[in-house]
Amino acid sequence: IFVRVALGTLLERYGPVNVQCGLMLFGAYWVALSSIIFSDWSFILIRTMIGCVGASFVTNQFWCSLMFAPTIVGTANATAAGWGNLGGGVTQIFIVW
Repeated sequence: IFVRVALGTLLERYGPVNVQCGLMLFGAYWVALSSIIFSDWSFILIRTMIGCVGASFVTNQFWCSLMFAPTIVGTANATAAGWGNLGGGVTQIFIVW
């Protein structure tokens, strides 16, 4: 939640393209570091940082609002969010326990 609030400020200051790029680079750095997890605390730290990338949802909603006309922006945002939720649901169905 804290990352989402911070992203709102960054989006208004730097724009969605720059913020999304920075967020993906931040995530790539921590995913690369996940190959050297050596203890419980390093796992928790790295997994927390990777989890922060989930806030990219905020960037995508902001971006959709800029790209579409006011008459259809609600539909565009709902469709983008819906596809994201569908992907999470399908993942839960096929996940190997």
